[in-house]
Amino acid sequence: MNAAIVKSINPKTDKWVLSKKSSLGDTMTFDFTYLPNRWFKRTLKEITIDCFTLGKPSFETLNRYNYSLKHFFNFYNEVGLNLKTFEELTHQHTQMFVFYLQNQKMSNATRNVIMAALKWFVEYGRFFEYDGFPTRQVFDGEEYKALQTEDILKTRYIPDTVMRQIEIALSNEKNVILKSLIEIGIDTGIRLSEALELEEGCISEDFTGKPVLYVRSEKNKSERFIPVSNRVKTAVKTLETYTAEARKTINSRLLVTYWMPNAKRFDRLIQREFRSWLKIFVKKHKIKDVDGEVYPLVFHAFRHTLGTDMLNKGMTIFEIQDYLGHDSLHSTAGYAKVQNPKIQREYKKLGFVGVITKEINKESLGNGRYDTKTLKASALPDGVCRKPINNEGKVCAKFNLCIICPKFITTPQHLSIHKQHLERLRADKEAYMASEFIGTVNHLETIEYALETIIERLEAL
Repeated sequence: MNAAIVKSINPKTDKWVLSKKSSLGDTMTFDFTYLPNRWFKRTLKEITIDCFTLGKPSFETLNRYNYSLKHFFNFYNEVGLNLKTFEELTHQHTQMFVFYLQNQKMSNATRNVIMAALKWFVEYGRFFEYDGFPTRQVFDGEEYKALQTEDILKTRYIPDTVMRQIEIALSNEKNVILKSLIEIGIDTGIRLSEALELEEGCISEDFTGKPVLYVRSEKNKSERFIPVSNRVKTAVKTLETYTAEARKTINSRLLVTYWMPNAKRFDRLIQREFRSWLKIFVKKHKIKDVDGEVYPLVFHAFRHTLGTDMLNKGMTIFEIQDYLGHDSLHSTAGYAKVQNPKIQREYKKLGFVGVITKEINKESLGNGRYDTKTLKASALPDGVCRKPINNEGKVCAKFNLCIICPKFITTPQHLSIHKQHLERLRADKEAYMASEFIGTVNHLETIEYALETIIERLEAL
C-alpha cells in the first residue's frame, strides 16, 4: 500500500492529495506550502517519503504531524526567526516556542501534538544525519511538562441514567444507519473505525447457533470473531437490507454505504459524518447529564462502558482483551483507571499508595473475606480491589482509580502485566496518550512513575 502511495507522489509539488481510503475519507492531504524556503520544503518532503517507505510512524500520524508543524512556522513568521535550515535552531528558540504555545487557545493534547511534530522532524534529521540539522540537542525534555496546565480528564464511562436516555431515544430514531451503529456499539464495544468497516456477511453462527460477528481492525492490522447479542444480529441484518441498493450501485460490500443528498451519489459513511449525526442525535433527543447539560456522547464511550461492565461482571482480563481486540493487557487494564486530583496529589508524594504483597490471604492482609466469590468480585486486570474483601461493597464511588488508590493490591503474579504496560507507554508516548485518553503529560508521568515504583517493589519481593 505505502509503495503505491510513494509512487504516486510528485515531490516537485507542494501539496500532495494522496489516495488513502479509510473511514476517515478517501484521501489525505500533505501540505508543504507554508514552509518558508526550498530547503525546508525539500527536506521535509524527503523525510515524509522515507517514513512512508519505512511504514513508521503510521500514515495517519505523519499526516497529523504535517498539519501540526504549521504552528511552528506561524511562530517562525511572528517572531521573525528567519532560519535558513534547522541547523540554526537553538534551545532558546524551542523555549520561545513553548511560551508561544502556552498562550494559544488550544487543548493540552493539541499543544503536545504540535511539539511532538517539531521534535519528530528535528530528531529524525539529526539521527539519520541529514544536512542542515542541529549537531547539539535543542530540546531539554521538559517541553511537555511546561505545556501542561491544570485540566481534568473525565472518564468515558457512560452513566446508567444517560444510557437509559440513549436506549429510549433509539426506539424513536428514524436514521436507520445511525440507530443500527449505536446498537452495535453499545452491545459490542467495537471501535468506530471497525464499525464503519463492517461488510455484508459479517454475521455468522457458531456451532450452538449463536451469532458471531467478524471484526477487522485497521488500527492494529488484526481480525477477530466475537459472540454478539441478537440485537446486534438484527442491526447487521437491517443494515444489509437497508443498504443493499447502495452497495449494488457502487459495487461495495460495506454496510454503511448510503445516499449522499448534497453530493447526489452513493458512498461510504466516514467518521466525520457519523460524528455529526451523533451530535444531532443527542440534541434532538435531549440526552442530558446529571447537571441538565447536553451529554458529550462519543462512540468510543460505548467501548469503555462495555469493558468496565465486563470487569464488574467477573470476566477475566484475557477474555476482555480478546473480545475488544486490545494489543496489550494494559489497554484493558485502563478500564479500571481514571484521574482524580486529590488522590493524584497524595500519590505523587509517595510514588505508590496501594498494597504490594506476595499473595492475597488473611496472613498478608489481615481480616476480611477471602472466599472464591469475593475474590472474583475484587479481581482487577493488574491486581485486586480491597473493597469487597473488607465487606465495603463492590461498587466504588471513585470509579477507575485503582493504580493510585490505597485499596489497590497487586502481587508478583501481575508483574508481567505491569512491565508490558510500562514498555508500551515508553515505546510511543504520544500514541499511548491518545489511546488511553490522557490529556496531560503530567498525568502520563504520574502513571509512568507509578509503574516504575510497582515493578521495583514487586521485583524486590
